[in-house]
Amino acid sequence: MHRPNHTINALAILIAATPALLLPACSSTQQASEPISCQIQETTSLKNVYRLAGKLYSGAEPTDRAAYEELASMGIRTLISVDAIAPNATLAGEYNIRVIHLPIGYADISDQRIKELAFAIQSSLKPVYVHCHQGKHRGPAAICAGALALGMIDHEQADAFMTKAGTAEHYTGLWESVEDTKKLSSIEPMLLSEQTPARTISKTMSKIAKQATVLDDIVYHGKAAPIDQAQSPAVYAAQIHDLFRTLETSDEAKEYGQEFMDNLEYATQAASDLETVLGKNDAGLAMDALDALKNSCSRCHDKL
Repeated sequence: MHRPNHTINALAILIAATPALLLPACSSTQQASEPISCQIQETTSLKNVYRLAGKLYSGAEPTDRAAYEELASMGIRTLISVDAIAPNATLAGEYNIRVIHLPIGYADISDQRIKELAFAIQSSLKPVYVHCHQGKHRGPAAICAGALALGMIDHEQADAFMTKAGTAEHYTGLWESVEDTKKLSSIEPMLLSEQTPARTISKTMSKIAKQATVLDDIVYHGKAAPIDQAQSPAVYAAQIHDLFRTLETSDEAKEYGQEFMDNLEYATQAASDLETVLGKNDAGLAMDALDALKNSCSRCHDKL
């Protein structure tokens, strides 16, 4: 399988993301049993939708009723979220869609999570739609890992699918997790939840602070990432963005009032901007974006 190469030094690690390839809509003449990787025609409500094989799809998060209507029109019966935020089980239920929450990060996919993905895909009503936030990185990686564990596709097909879906090269942990996935000899039944319990604000903020410290050392001081976490800076920024997004949906965070939530929204956007900038190989922009993120963090800390 394709394994991106990265040199870790002061600026070389600020690697540009591989752009998603624009593909034509799936041909109706293709056989459902053939592993394919073509893009469904996008709508305003559902983005980056791809079919992997048979009745397995990946794509972006369905954010409103129109998106769930689109899923229903595709015949989707099971929605698996690998995003930090759980799917809207109530809204999905209105369209007879079951939801499963199996969140993963940008650093890797654990062996246990791959087993859970495989069981979820195997045991659920089809078609199955696996989504992350944007539908480009974690979603395609997760559906490929699950399908590989079930022996539904091979590694060449997984590589092609993730490339066409736009999975960025700097998410090396996702690529390596899929590359290392082998077909399971058996699939053990396990419990699958509609929503994975969220961290408390304190634990989430602590994890954000640790990731930000690593980024600060890399961007400002030219240090390499920790040996056991040899990732590109964009991975850390993506994880920070994901953690802020979970806080925005937290009932605990809402108890701090509207001003705190406004500051949290600002911090989430700052983290998103930093993730984007880290793909442009511009040290000055990276420093400015990191400063904006740290300033946004200070706003929230003053309220806690």
